[in-house]
Amino acid sequence: MKRKKEVFLSAVLVFMAAFSFFLITKGTAQKGVGAAAIGTVQVPGMLNVRSGPGTTYELVRSGGTGVTLTDGAKVTIIGVNGKWYHVKFTQNSKKIEGYVSSDYVKVRTGSVRTKVYGIVNASSVKVLSKAATGAEAVKAGKKEISLKKQKKVRILSESVVKDEKWCKISFSESSKTYKGYVLEKYITITCDKGLPGVVKASSAVSLYQTAGKNTVVQANGKKVSVKNGKQMTILSQKTVSDKTYLYVKMTYNNAVVKGYLPEQYGFLQIVTEEKVAALPTADAKKTPLPSASADTSASPKPSATPKPTAAPATMPDGEYKKKLENDGFPQSYTASLLALHKKYPNWIFTPYKTGLKWSTVISKESKVGLNLIPNSKSPAWKSTEEGAYDWKKDKYIPFDGSTWVTASKKAVKYYMDPRNFLDERGIFQFENLAYQEDDHNQSGVENILNNTPMHDSTFTYKDDSSNSKTVKYSDAFMAAASESGVSPYHLASRVKQEVVVSPTLMSSSVSGKVAGYEGIYNFYNIGAYHSTASGGAIANGLSWASTGTTYLRPWNSPYKSIVGGASYIGKNYINVGQNTLYLQKFNVTGKNRYSHQYMANVEAPNSEATKTSSAYGAEKDDMTIVFSIPVYNNMPETPCSVPSGGKNPNNYLKSLSVADHAFSSKFVLGDDGSKTYTLTVANNVTSVKINAKAVSSKAAVTGTGTKQLGVGTKTYTVKVTSESGAERKYNIKITRKSA
Repeated sequence: MKRKKEVFLSAVLVFMAAFSFFLITKGTAQKGVGAAAIGTVQVPGMLNVRSGPGTTYELVRSGGTGVTLTDGAKVTIIGVNGKWYHVKFTQNSKKIEGYVSSDYVKVRTGSVRTKVYGIVNASSVKVLSKAATGAEAVKAGKKEISLKKQKKVRILSESVVKDEKWCKISFSESSKTYKGYVLEKYITITCDKGLPGVVKASSAVSLYQTAGKNTVVQANGKKVSVKNGKQMTILSQKTVSDKTYLYVKMTYNNAVVKGYLPEQYGFLQIVTEEKVAALPTADAKKTPLPSASADTSASPKPSATPKPTAAPATMPDGEYKKKLENDGFPQSYTASLLALHKKYPNWIFTPYKTGLKWSTVISKESKVGLNLIPNSKSPAWKSTEEGAYDWKKDKYIPFDGSTWVTASKKAVKYYMDPRNFLDERGIFQFENLAYQEDDHNQSGVENILNNTPMHDSTFTYKDDSSNSKTVKYSDAFMAAASESGVSPYHLASRVKQEVVVSPTLMSSSVSGKVAGYEGIYNFYNIGAYHSTASGGAIANGLSWASTGTTYLRPWNSPYKSIVGGASYIGKNYINVGQNTLYLQKFNVTGKNRYSHQYMANVEAPNSEATKTSSAYGAEKDDMTIVFSIPVYNNMPETPCSVPSGGKNPNNYLKSLSVADHAFSSKFVLGDDGSKTYTLTVANNVTSVKINAKAVSSKAAVTGTGTKQLGVGTKTYTVKVTSESGAERKYNIKITRKSA
């Protein structure tokens, strides 16, 4: 399939290249420098997003369609590879990464930093203060630091000293961050989907088909021989006979090739900080784009590609409202979003277009036992569907402990309708929950932990080397965020909701004292599935926390539970598309739809949103926060209302009889009134007494008492009216024989 070629603009629009620094004009404000770099697409038409740094790489695909960006779209720049930016962005509510030509992206604010991680591959590696054998070791207190096998580190840079290749690394130990040097042979890089790299060699280097063998890769009949400065993507690392090779992908002779390069010639292209010019003032004139070269083969355009809705605060209300509608928000959303935009102009609102019919979603999410609510709520909030409510006993059936019952369809509608929560508090259930290093901090975590036993508090545990460590809870949450990529505010608020009982007490799931699970902790209650047995849910969670080897299990310390649990949440929820509080509760994504829902409490996203909003405090006024807000097909014209009606709905009879006479078929508790009860009496019986009692003491019963009988057949009706006003009728057909 032909693909649209990226057009290249004049050098005046090339704002950044690998390892080059932008000049900041003297006197120009530098607000944003140090934050992640944000770029704006400037292109006539569509800009292709490719899987690698070059036009010969395939387009990134989403939903079966090649991904493109339109003029004005915003991207986050996470790396540089030659003249290509490695970017990430959200499109159609999906997180997408790829490469775009730097000619078409203007960096608006922030700095570019490439995060590269590796794993220690030796049993014990000493960290040195300099890139030199015999240099002084990095110390924690008076103790030299040695890293154990499988320890995760961040690679900050690479260098060659006396023919030895070194990595400068950073890593966490007991919630503190250290930096130092280790020989690169002791580190295996974590490549994920590929890392930008560059060849550094004094002469051309061959690319081999197999690690350890000298068969050279060919491209269009020509052996691949790469020169110094060649850009590439590093896919993995392999060691053969004590010699390390990098498995790489690059363009060569108009073809994409893969092969093995001796490790000493391949270097990670790490950008630790690319400074950029500050965002121009609102009245700055946009530099006109030169005309692009003609292109006869157009790329496929993705369906319903929304532009980010962030706009200057000076945009008129009518224009901004129109922009929201063009992005895909129904009119019933726009008034609330417009009000938020006027108060928080840096906030970005993007529609999460589910493509799902509203009535179908509500039907699926109203399944008995899926969404729970406290039994203390009024009847309007609780389901009376079969299996959720026992009409015979006037009891709601518990699904977790004795207090959590199935939420009513009205309650599900209310909490699933995003329009009910488009205010400065409720909207945080739609916040993207990825860790933002420049926005999330320890003081914010402490704000969330306020009024809990964890606030400004420490705990002591033993690390894998049996060394005693004392850390603050807030430090643990920050370390968890760094490891998992999940917002520490989200982690802290989730723990607060799951295990905090009062300002001085937490659940037994984090006490380490539950019988049979002594020394085991589960701060997020992962695996604590519903159980009607006393303490059953907690036992289920602790059982999960005590078994397995993934996510730092067994969780035999608070630190392992907080950090390991965060990795579980990141991998199983946030990193698979359930990246908002709302989507974690109401999974309307394309994966495991209507299941894999972290929280049973139907009110959880809304209550956790309150904690997150409080954690941001006044700082949120000037922050750029992205909100992904669900939109459904065929939604009601107005937001779904709060369930009302606090009266008992039960209108069933507990007993029904006629004194001294028997029905032809016995009354059975639970009869819904569909059956007619019959009896026949002798001619000398001139009256009977009908007795009936309702299941609920709050229901009213009429039609009972003494009834005069004439000869022949007559039907008598007993009516039960519930406290809520619902009526149910039971019929009795009595025949008096003739003389």
